[in-house]
Amino acid sequence: METTPNLQVYDLGHLGLVASIVDQIGLVQTVDQFVGPRPGEKVSTGMALKAAILNALGFVTSPLYLFGHFFQGKPTELLLGPGITPELLNDDRMGRMLDSLYAAGVTELFVEVAKSARRAFPFPVRALHVDSTSFHVHGVYGSGEEGQTDTGDEPLVIRLTHGYSRDHRPDLKQWVMNLICADTGGIPLLFAPGDGNQSDQEALVPLLARYRQSLELGEVVVLDGASYSQENLGALRGFSWVMRVPATLKEARALLHEELPQEAWRPLLPGYRGLEVESEYGGVRQRWLLVESQERARMEEASLQQRIARAEGEARKVLGRLTARTFACEADARRALSEASGRLPLHRLVYLGVQEERQWERVGRPRKGERPLAVVYRLRARLEVDEVKVERARRGLGRFLLATNVLDREGLPPQEVLRRYKDQARTVERGFRFLKDPLFFAESTFLKRPERVMALGMVMALALLVYALGEWALRRRLWEAGSSLPDQKGRPTAKPTLRWVFQLFMWVRLVELGGRWFVLNLAPHHETAVRLLGAGRYYLLE
Repeated sequence: METTPNLQVYDLGHLGLVASIVDQIGLVQTVDQFVGPRPGEKVSTGMALKAAILNALGFVTSPLYLFGHFFQGKPTELLLGPGITPELLNDDRMGRMLDSLYAAGVTELFVEVAKSARRAFPFPVRALHVDSTSFHVHGVYGSGEEGQTDTGDEPLVIRLTHGYSRDHRPDLKQWVMNLICADTGGIPLLFAPGDGNQSDQEALVPLLARYRQSLELGEVVVLDGASYSQENLGALRGFSWVMRVPATLKEARALLHEELPQEAWRPLLPGYRGLEVESEYGGVRQRWLLVESQERARMEEASLQQRIARAEGEARKVLGRLTARTFACEADARRALSEASGRLPLHRLVYLGVQEERQWERVGRPRKGERPLAVVYRLRARLEVDEVKVERARRGLGRFLLATNVLDREGLPPQEVLRRYKDQARTVERGFRFLKDPLFFAESTFLKRPERVMALGMVMALALLVYALGEWALRRRLWEAGSSLPDQKGRPTAKPTLRWVFQLFMWVRLVELGGRWFVLNLAPHHETAVRLLGAGRYYLLE
């Protein structure tokens, strides 16, 4: 009777692509050199970190305590190296890896890996985009008010505490992730964890200044309005920057609602127009670009009508309280009406007169010749929409203010100022959306120690680095080769998302049969992606 050859089937999928990108940026070597060897360890810190990134980009929602289970049924030795089995990738090894990353300094280590990535993939950097977001944590944590700092005033341990929650979970404590990303593909170049109640106005600009040399700055730095303050403008001397001007500033508020002649506006990008004025806010010469978006104006017009409806209800309450009062004279009544009308945001109170009321000593019909104890007056008025206020509010619809200290309009024209600011949505903000996706393995944090939370944040940021870098490299190489991959409808595209490419590899399997290895279900478009991302050895194409 013939025996069946030994058959082993492994789920390879897209993990070979991820492993190849990790290899090319030299992550394992960089981390191991930075952290140093540990006596007796079978899996180095760098290799454990590579495994964590494979887990993170596996899109299977495996939480940290199931780390080893993720590699069950996968070609672990092919992806990580001979002798590395799923049993070695347990939660204890993961915890020790996080401790080692924290001890080495998560921000400094991330910067080193990012530098190595830029050497391996020399992508251009014209602008840096800076922003932050929050991640909530589960479990019981101390108050964290005992903030420790090193000699550089950088927190050694972040405070897990309540703060403004971007996750809309104010009931949970949180920590803040600060990212600086390149305009090319939104590739992160710097990660820094922050306290849960961090103020962006106080944190982001000092972070830029501290790592200025390490970042090898591009042409300009892009920040949101939270960083626009007199103190930060002074701290940014030597930087070229683009920032949004907060609408709460007196100077900005006046410009946003000013009635401007049509000929003053100039077309910017499609759907946008703008005009420039000079400013010296904070003692810094700068250009302010007033931008008006047609689409945003249409959206805000509907919101304005809702505001008018809500404001009418509040205004009627004000009118009711006024008409219920009594006044000593008509002048007092008119003064109170004028003051109340001036405080209404979108309505006004129209004076219709006063009604005299006499107060007698006793109830009933007064006697002939009896004088009243007092004469008081009640207001008669009506409520109406104040078209002047509404028109002023309407003039501000769709408008926002940008500022830059690049005074050369040829070097940075108004269209480019707007484009650089809009890139914030497709770079750092896109990265945050990626990290908060439910398919990402660490959308919320379950660790008990803030030191490990900081290190886990670094793992998350590195996973974003690998993903963004891979997507940029694949798209660029497809364009250079004049090649394409099928999109969701089977049509050729040279700009696929890396997540879609990962899905294309869903049924790719690695098989061991009789001592020989085979890759199943590898179609021509798979081979194209593998070749362009340099992942041939993981798919037995070398």
